[in-house]
Amino acid sequence: QEVLAGKPLYAWVDDGLKARIQASWDRGIDLILRTQWVQEGVKTVWAQQYDHETLQPVKARAYELPGLSASESADIVMLLMRIKKPSPEVVEAVEAAAAWFDRTKITGKKVETVSVPEGLEEDRILVDDPDAAPIWPRYSELSDNRPFFATREGVKVYDLREVPAERRVGYSWYGTWGGKVLKKYPEWHRKLGK
Repeated sequence: QEVLAGKPLYAWVDDGLKARIQASWDRGIDLILRTQWVQEGVKTVWAQQYDHETLQPVKARAYELPGLSASESADIVMLLMRIKKPSPEVVEAVEAAAAWFDRTKITGKKVETVSVPEGLEEDRILVDDPDAAPIWPRYSELSDNRPFFATREGVKVYDLREVPAERRVGYSWYGTWGGKVLKKYPEWHRKLGK
């Protein structure tokens, strides 16, 4: 994106290479648009990883099951919002993803790190906090956005307390990822109108 924008750091890139970069960029954006997950006719966000042939969501590590991922999706939306002259398809993708982040945010809760006597130095728990910034689960069901988690062995559970302590501490099950999208989106939308 920086090469195509003509950043001075990349002034050495000749027209031939720039054309190849543009073609690769275009294919990448096309793939992003094709893999945006649709629930009952409504575009949402993206899974963490996809099968390279079917383009369907798949698992990676045992505890990274197929599902919508707020973390990776936030980065994708931020990338799409940096496109200077977005196509109608890119605009639609961003609008749908921003709506998903707004619809699925969890308010009044936060993840807190606490000391425990389980052999680990700390643990993570979800607690009430009316002043907490919105959070999102790392994974949501493809069918209905229900948050889920997984053990190291790949067993899906629906309560963070069901994840063994080592996995609760060793993985980011919740985060504020969507906050950057919802913060940037109104400004992006205003610029689009101009």
